[in-house]
This record gives sequence, C-alpha cells and structure tokens, in this order.
Amino acid sequence: MFNSIKSALIISSLTLAITACGGGGSKATSNENQTPVVFDYQALIDQTISDVIPGIVLLVETPERKFLGSSGLADIDSHLPMQVDHIMPNGSAGKKATALLTVILAEEGLLSLDDLISNWLPEQLLSQIPFSEQMTIRQLLNHSAGVYDYLDDDTIADFFAAIQADPESLKTDAFALQFALNQPAYFEPGEGWEYSNTGYLLVGLVLDEILGEHHSIAMRNRVFDPLAMHSTHFGGVEKEQGDIISGYYHDIDGDFTSEAGKVINTKSWYENIGVADAPMVASVEDMALLLRSIVSDDSNISQDIRTIMMAEDNLQYIDGEESYALGLFKTSIAGNVVYEHGGLEAGYSTFNLYIPAINTSITAFANCGGSDPCEEQFDDLIKQVLIEELL
Repeated sequence: MFNSIKSALIISSLTLAITACGGGGSKATSNENQTPVVFDYQALIDQTISDVIPGIVLLVETPERKFLGSSGLADIDSHLPMQVDHIMPNGSAGKKATALLTVILAEEGLLSLDDLISNWLPEQLLSQIPFSEQMTIRQLLNHSAGVYDYLDDDTIADFFAAIQADPESLKTDAFALQFALNQPAYFEPGEGWEYSNTGYLLVGLVLDEILGEHHSIAMRNRVFDPLAMHSTHFGGVEKEQGDIISGYYHDIDGDFTSEAGKVINTKSWYENIGVADAPMVASVEDMALLLRSIVSDDSNISQDIRTIMMAEDNLQYIDGEESYALGLFKTSIAGNVVYEHGGLEAGYSTFNLYIPAINTSITAFANCGGSDPCEEQFDDLIKQVLIEELL
C-alpha cells in the first residue's frame, strides 16, 4: 500500500552499487583455512536501531546458513523488546497472496484471468471508474489497467484522515475504493503500466462476488493453511488471531496531524484495516515462506499455478530488465534473477526477496515507515544485506 514500489527502487540503486564494486565477485574468506567469513547480521541490525527505527526483524536464509534475529523495541512506551516471531502489517508485500489466491480460483474454474470485471461488479460502481468496462482481472493484477490509485498524491491525505477519524470500525476494500471513485484514469486498459493499489481492491471485490463471502476465508483455506503460514492472518478481518506490534510514523511536515515533527503510533489505524492490496499480517518467516513457495520448484503450490504467476505473457516491463508479473516484481542483480515485493505503510516497512539460483531468502521488517529518514535508514540496511549476499 502507501508507496509500494519502494523496494524496486532499492533494487535499482543496489544494482548500481554492485556494478561500481565490480559485479558479483566471490565472498570474502579467512586467510587461515579459506572458509567463508560469516557476516555479523546481528551487529548490523543492532547498529541500525535509532530514534527513527525503533525495531527490526531480519531473516537471511541460504542453503548453508540461516540468520533470524531481532533488535530494538516492538513498542516504545512499554519498552517491549522486538522478537523474531512478532507480526505486523506487511503492506503491499501481501499483494502476492491476493494474486496467488486469484490464480488458484482460476485453476479451479471459478473465474478466468481475462474476465472483464464488468461481469461481476455492479454498474453503479463501475460508472464511477473510467474504462472499467474494458478492465480484466489480469490487467488489475499486473497494474496494466490504468485505474487511479487511491493512495495517489491527490487522495492519500483524505484516506488517512478518514482512518484517523474512525479507527475502530473494520475497513475493507469498499471503504478504500471510495477514494478512487470519479478520478481520472492513467490510461486506457492495456495501454501502459502504472502501479495502482486500487486494482487489487477491485480484484478483492470480484473475489467476494464469485465466492459469495469475503475472500479472507478462501485466503485462509487455500493459501495460509496449506502453506503452513501459522503466524499469518488477514488484516482486520482476522485480527483476533494475533496482535500486531506498534508502528511509528514521523510526521515531519504535519501531513497527518497539525503538529509537524510529531511521532505517531499508527497501530490503532491498522488493527481494523483488511484490504486486498495489503491483506497480510505476518512474521518474517511466513513472508519469506510465501514468496519462496511461489517461486521455488520445491513448493506445495502446483507448477501450473506458479507458472501462471510468473508467465511471460503476464509480465509488464517497467524499465530495462525490471518487470511486474502477478503480484511480484522480477529483475536482475549481479546476473541473478530475483523476485521481490516489499511493502510500505505509515509506520511499517517490509522487504521481501528471493533469489532462485542460490536459493536465498531475505526478508526484513521495521516498525517505522512512510517518512524519508525511516526509508533512508531501512534502505541502507537492505543494501548492506544484499551486497553481502551477492558480492
């Protein structure tokens, strides 16, 4: 949600950094026995904790080793230490779950990815979305529909104002969608690429119509439980299954409050939000498991479904080698194809990447998000981890 292509920008800047360092060279080794030097990731995350980033959880898993560590605080007021199994909103990193569920339902024959959304949604709604009569489910999933993003600059403040005005009520796709209605399209469906959270809201509403119930139930039965994602639930709708940690937004310019520079604990905002563009509350291990299950051949997900998720005819090329499939970015770093999709919320940051060729997962959480200082410090952490694993 919020600004969900941030992780792709990290990847782009990292590629430049690796190129400057001479490409994907060999790992450092000790002089005595030529065994790989083990990087101290715990020290790295300890050093990253600051007044801006209260807490971090980091997972780096390769065939040879696994680091799972935490540092800092999950809640500043109570001084609750961050733990490796803490859960938080994953933001747009959860789009891959919505896309996966949609493909599973397509394979079951309940829908076609090329169905027009006008087959499922009411005219009263569609009449407020330009070109909606031409949009397919596939186009919404790979951001080629051109539909206005409800978190665009002109409407994001209104969305968060509505959240703050009523944090206690459950807010699902229809609530968020109201901020995209009667807004101009970016282009006609199929005529370009523009990241739009609204597209996933529309997919969520289509799934509800097809299933005859909220799609969180199908998400539980077809994705979370079969993949043994035991620390994961659908945000807001399944909030009784686990308490999220606090998230901190540094309102530098007074965008969400009348007091510039105020630090806001946004936990209450997100406890009751459950939307298809950012559906998941999960631990780092479950987030890594989901991505690895979609991409890796060693998976409980069928080959047919995984092939559709990443099929060439679903790819929308963004810039150079970078492309977007169904719920996933695909690009290359130091000659390695990588799949990733992070998430950014007001108060929460997620990075989630998998490198098939070396069977390596990198997932990180921080309980800050949305402000430049947080993003810069979190980006620096991710760049250091990626350089360590790829150089």
